[in-house]
Amino acid sequence: MKKIQAFQPEKIPDRRITHERNAALARDLAPLQQITGREPVLQTIQGDILSLEVERAHLLAVCRFLRDQLGFDLLVSISGVDFLDHLETVYHLHNRSRQQLLQFRVRIEVQKPEVESIVSVWLGANWLEREIYDLFGIRFLGHPDLRRILLDDDFEGFPLLKSFQAMPPVIKDPATTQVNPNMAIDEKFQTRNYEQAITGRARQGRAERLHPGTPTFGNTQASAQIPANLENATPSGESAPPPEAKPTSTEKNGRHS
Repeated sequence: MKKIQAFQPEKIPDRRITHERNAALARDLAPLQQITGREPVLQTIQGDILSLEVERAHLLAVCRFLRDQLGFDLLVSISGVDFLDHLETVYHLHNRSRQQLLQFRVRIEVQKPEVESIVSVWLGANWLEREIYDLFGIRFLGHPDLRRILLDDDFEGFPLLKSFQAMPPVIKDPATTQVNPNMAIDEKFQTRNYEQAITGRARQGRAERLHPGTPTFGNTQASAQIPANLENATPSGESAPPPEAKPTSTEKNGRHS
């Protein structure tokens, strides 16, 4: 009876092995100079992955070289990035036979967001490019069926662009703490028909009212304005006259003397 061998997950290579693979890949990428006309500039990004910048004009030729000459048979992902002054498409490739990973980036103009489709090189780019078009508005020239894949066809805008607004901007009046203090106490910044009474001495009675129709301390209901106007209403815009001053003890004694 044949014994079934248990599945053994692939061990994560140590940094020494990764560095050796990256060094070998860097040597294999040297012939790109014949395609692009300049020596490839490589950098190592997080995760010990080699990253390469590719000009848009050489994108398809570079992709065919990576697939046919270096064995990158698996397109892992395509991502879009908005840098405000330009856009980028980021590609991740995997060579399964040699366990190598490679990233390359293509710069795209904001005014003309177009780049060549790589569906003819890797068929798996079909849906990935549609997703980037759907969210970033980047058009992939030569794509067999470029249309939205996540959002409705009549959706307006591209939601992952930093310039995208989900709704019209709302402009609100600045708070009183954001304006000049002199402007904050100006009449046009105050709520109409409601004023706060100034705390005065006890038993001031009707003198507590500031203007006609102004509620007293505890009452802010509009129904309180009618009885407030019935007695001794002052003209609009004027303060109530101060209460009559009571004679002091010195004045009383002077009168009797």
